Amino acid sequence: MKRLLVIEDGHEYEEFARLFLADAFSIVASHSSEQALAALADASFDAVLLDLRFDRTPAADLTGDIPGTAERLFAGDTARALRYIKEQQGTLVLAQLREAGCDVPVVFVHDFPARRLHNLRRMYGAVAAVPTFDAAAILRALGAP
Repeated sequence: MKRLLVIEDGHEYEEFARLFLADAFSIVASHSSEQALAALADASFDAVLLDLRFDRTPAADLTGDIPGTAERLFAGDTARALRYIKEQQGTLVLAQLREAGCDVPVVFVHDFPARRLHNLRRMYGAVAAVPTFDAAAILRALGAP
């Protein structure tokens, strides 16, 4: 059976995957980039379902340079930088996955503007987005039969 790595800050994606995607995938959940990279070190996966926003994750568990982002983008405002990193955490995790050699299809449940999705694909390869939790659309995007 194909293996799906679910990466999110809560449990909603995991619960959705176990309810609606388990006929096509064996599900493994992680809740940070560190956990996701550890899962990749232990096993291979056929696809990734990735949350974009990690609002519930403590700052210490996030991927990204909060002080550096504050200086580069927000005139030193670390609160704004933290909010930005939480809102974009999924793309930062995606970058780490690709750097670690994980080149499987990745699907976000998010309604990205076409240009942003195009840029994500240019940078990271096989990236798709489905605007809602539509099991059939997510399965198609994940390459499941």
